[in-house]
Amino acid sequence: MESINKSKISIRKVLSISVIVMVATMGCSKSDDDTSPSIIAMEQTFTVNGINNCNTSSGQGSTLVFDIPYTTSNSSKINKLKIKTTVSDGGSDNATNTQFTDKNGTISWATCFRYGSQDWVEFEVILEAQDGSKSNPSKVKVNKPSGAN
Repeated sequence: MESINKSKISIRKVLSISVIVMVATMGCSKSDDDTSPSIIAMEQTFTVNGINNCNTSSGQGSTLVFDIPYTTSNSSKINKLKIKTTVSDGGSDNATNTQFTDKNGTISWATCFRYGSQDWVEFEVILEAQDGSKSNPSKVKVNKPSGAN
């Protein structure tokens, strides 16, 4: 009787260990270790589309238009831009933008920016898809145009 109980205990241990090993190996896959984004943002470019031609809460600003080419490994639809704005004195702000166009793999967006005493502004943009996937950051620095407020 004692040997039967020891056998049952040994079988239970082996089964328990087998189940743990199976769950651990099934839960891991190569794709779990892949940290590369499914959306790849390329170099962001800009155009100054007008100096002192738009209004901000602190006065006239300049219209800046940006283009960000991107690729995606799936058919993700970009639905927002996460934008970090940093100015030359070190100040920064974070915002979400949903007002942009997406044409043939290029996101185009615009802003009205008043430089004031700042020498430059940097925009770091992360593209975000409806499924929550995000791109790498794409940065561009825009020096204060001559004559800009």
